[in-house]
Order: sequence, then C-alpha cells, then structure tokens
Amino acid sequence: MENNQLISADEFCEYYQVEYSLIESFSEIGLIETVIQQNTIFIQMDHLAKIERMIRLHSDLQINPEGIEAVQNLLGRIENMQKEIIYLRNRLRFFETDNFI
Repeated sequence: MENNQLISADEFCEYYQVEYSLIESFSEIGLIETVIQQNTIFIQMDHLAKIERMIRLHSDLQINPEGIEAVQNLLGRIENMQKEIIYLRNRLRFFETDNFI
C-alpha cells in the first residue's frame, strides 16, 4: 500500500480533535484497520468517511465503541437488504415485461 493512501493516526486525532484511545478502541473492536509502518500507526484514507461517521456517533450521540459496533452492523444489514430489494425489483420487472409480450 502506498504511503499517500495512509494518514497518521496522530495527525488524524489532532485534526478531528479526538483522543487517540478512541481510535485504538475502534481498532481493537475491529471497526477499523490500522497499518503499522516504522513504529507509527496509520489509518487508510479510504476508511475516513466511515471513521468520521463513527466519531460523530460517539461525540454527538455519546455512543460508546461497542454501541457503534452494533450500529455499524445494523447499517451493514440495511445496506445489504437495500441491494437485495433492488435486485428483486429488477427481476420482478423482467418477469412483468415478459408476460405482456
């Protein structure tokens, strides 16, 4: 992985004004993946939106990391259900148009 796709966890915490322990707890639970290079912990840039959402849940709603894990799980299930609904609607349209020909 290239270094330009990583951001130092220290820089991230300073920019978002969050404690480093929050990032550690997210990592310990498995909500985020961190990369260690030269004794420095980095966060992947493509995970920033997810981490920002988790920080907002934590700071705005006072949800602890374990609660955020549950929320993330439920959001993932909702996303999978929405994809399945789209798939099923497309299949239904296929069969509806096939009957009228």
